[in-house]
Amino acid sequence: MFETEHRRKEIGIRRVHGATVGQVLAMFNSRFVKIVLVCFVVAVPVSIVIMRRYLEGFAYQVPLHVWVFALALLAVLGVTIAVVTLRSLRAATMNPVKSLRSE
Repeated sequence: MFETEHRRKEIGIRRVHGATVGQVLAMFNSRFVKIVLVCFVVAVPVSIVIMRRYLEGFAYQVPLHVWVFALALLAVLGVTIAVVTLRSLRAATMNPVKSLRSE
């Protein structure tokens, strides 16, 4: 929400110049998807090392499958895209004149 409020005038200017609601939402979503992907790239190796050390203490070890990490990534991306879209939709659909007039 902070990002949306902070960039309200930019959204208004983009809308006045012909950007669609979908383009504005894609702009917000692409930024947050990049952040999630970078965090995922950092978190996966760290979690693999931690889980392997944890599982060494057990007599029967369970293998770490790649699909678990892929499923976690899909879940986090789904939640991120849903939340960012729902929160940014109001700013993207409001009249751009209102956001530019407040200066």
